[in-house]
Amino acid sequence: MPASFGRSHMNILRTRSAKTPAPALSSSMRLRVLLVIGMIVLPQVFFQPPPISLWIAFGLGWQFLHLTQRLPAPPRWLLILLMLGGMALVWSTQSTLIGRDGGVSFILMLTSLKLLEARNLRDARMVALLGLFLLFTLFLFDQSPLAALWSLLSFALLISLFNELSHNAEPRPLAASLQSSLLPMAYSLPLALVLFVIVPRPSAPLFGVPQATQARTGLSDELAPGSISQLSRSPELAFRATFQGQQPAQNQLYWRGPVFWGYDGQHWERLPPELAMLSEDQKARSIQAQSEVLDYSLMLEASHGTILPALDRPLNAPNHANLLADHSLRFRLPQDSRQLIELRSDPKAKLDSELPERLRKLSLQMPAADNPLLQDLAAPWRKLPAQERIQRALDHFKSENFSYTLEPPILQDQDGMDDFLFNTRAGFCEHYATAFVLLMRAAGLPARVVTGYLGGELHPDGYWIVRQGDAHAWAEIWLDGQGWVRIDPTASVAPERIEGGAAAAVPANANPLPAALRRDFGFLHHVRLRWDGVENRWNRWVLGFDASDQQKLLQALGWVGNQNLRLWGLVVLSLALSLVAIKLVQHWRAQPKRSPQQRVWLTFLKQLQRRGVEIISSESPRALLQRLHRQHPELAPLAAEFTEHYLRWCYANAATDAQTQARLALAQLKKQANA
Repeated sequence: MPASFGRSHMNILRTRSAKTPAPALSSSMRLRVLLVIGMIVLPQVFFQPPPISLWIAFGLGWQFLHLTQRLPAPPRWLLILLMLGGMALVWSTQSTLIGRDGGVSFILMLTSLKLLEARNLRDARMVALLGLFLLFTLFLFDQSPLAALWSLLSFALLISLFNELSHNAEPRPLAASLQSSLLPMAYSLPLALVLFVIVPRPSAPLFGVPQATQARTGLSDELAPGSISQLSRSPELAFRATFQGQQPAQNQLYWRGPVFWGYDGQHWERLPPELAMLSEDQKARSIQAQSEVLDYSLMLEASHGTILPALDRPLNAPNHANLLADHSLRFRLPQDSRQLIELRSDPKAKLDSELPERLRKLSLQMPAADNPLLQDLAAPWRKLPAQERIQRALDHFKSENFSYTLEPPILQDQDGMDDFLFNTRAGFCEHYATAFVLLMRAAGLPARVVTGYLGGELHPDGYWIVRQGDAHAWAEIWLDGQGWVRIDPTASVAPERIEGGAAAAVPANANPLPAALRRDFGFLHHVRLRWDGVENRWNRWVLGFDASDQQKLLQALGWVGNQNLRLWGLVVLSLALSLVAIKLVQHWRAQPKRSPQQRVWLTFLKQLQRRGVEIISSESPRALLQRLHRQHPELAPLAAEFTEHYLRWCYANAATDAQTQARLALAQLKKQANA
């Protein structure tokens, strides 16, 4: 028998012993792992508290310096301390190790630690699996098209990394490795698009998972002087609005939010719950639509609250919201995901032609001892007609040198509106709305404060972008025969705010607004608008693609109907099975073909394993036979007979006779095992 037989023959079955150490990784492979994990982790750090982001950067940085031979590998005791410190840091910043925020922070910490101690192939595969999990957690924080593109590239790199780790050799150049993963992804893209269209859509958004509980910029259920001015510098998106048909003018875009009735001298409160709800009959009587009904849709950002802004004045509410007695809309539950909402409004609709007595009392109520100068100013107006009382208040703002400012001075705790009207004379929209409503109440007219948004920016694609910095407050006065009439006292002081937004009303010497609110930022603002258009289409047709959109698309394609759906389902299933079959055939063809001798030898080894014999990959047939004589003498005779005929079959001239005898001996061994 040739001397090389033992080495070449036992390559048929490579069963590595459990005690064999995992192959070590080369420095270039460890750098490749660091690169891929760094790509996956990079966008995550922007959604983590700064201490955790610094901690992750520290771990990745140490690994890079170690691989470039600038730092030694951290000892095990230091890794344990880093793990305990990281857990304490996550707990102190997130107050938990589970859930979206705490759980993702904890996994990020574990990944950076595992990367820091990765030395062999098994460690690298574990890090890659953690990276695969982290890749999908990014969509819990960000579902923008940029996040999707970044994740797609990271996924391609991760697949190429798995491919490199499966060979356990020096990694190929990054471009070549990436190409090997991009090609299969390109093949699967058409099938993914078809499945995206025809797979039944869930009733809830795909990424509508529980979100963070931290405070979020936006309208509030409380109002005090200064509360809306704090929003004036926020470029955060509130919603996008798309009108069907003619666009309204910007000065008509009053987006109605919370309405405030009760005033305690410092804060405004909403209508009590027992008065807020309306029956269907009361809704029909409280609002009288005119001829200017506008249909539009809102792509509303997640607010983590129940406020649903709508164009003044809303005529309907979606199924999961209510139209309240003050004609504002409210979700029944806090909304933690972006959603598309269809609404109808009539800016000229009449509200409450008849005012119930309880609401009349609330809309005239004011603290008796507060703001005596304000009450003295309005008392003589009680004898005047309603329209003249309103005009007297507006003329007061025009003639007394009032100014509009994003940074109003702090008012006195006691008699704050007296301080505003007769001393500071500088304020934001909520100051003017509050002062005007109190003046009207002191003059005997029912009045209330309405908050929401004013205006927005018209995108070249034809939809309106409304940001938190567009937050606004105005007043509504109840007049006999007209119902609630909107009066915006800010227009008396800063009419440019109504026509051109907050940026147009800010004095030249004031601190500048963010670029997204200035809307005059040249080339960069143009780029920002174009990117917003991309995001809007992504939100509308990808993230917002719901069951209704699917039904409309299938109808347009003629796929609607049980028979058609079954047919297309079979087509897609057949296509998917065909692709799987092709890949299986390619995989089978790529496998090395075993000779008849090899297949018989593998069957022999399996029979020995069933009888409790340990198989050692480096052992030759003769060595295996000697061990059987020592450890399993009951198997030795048949094993010796089989081995002799098997070796003759492989290397002697009498191949046919030896093959027959070897198979007979193997059959006897099987029969003995079954006896």
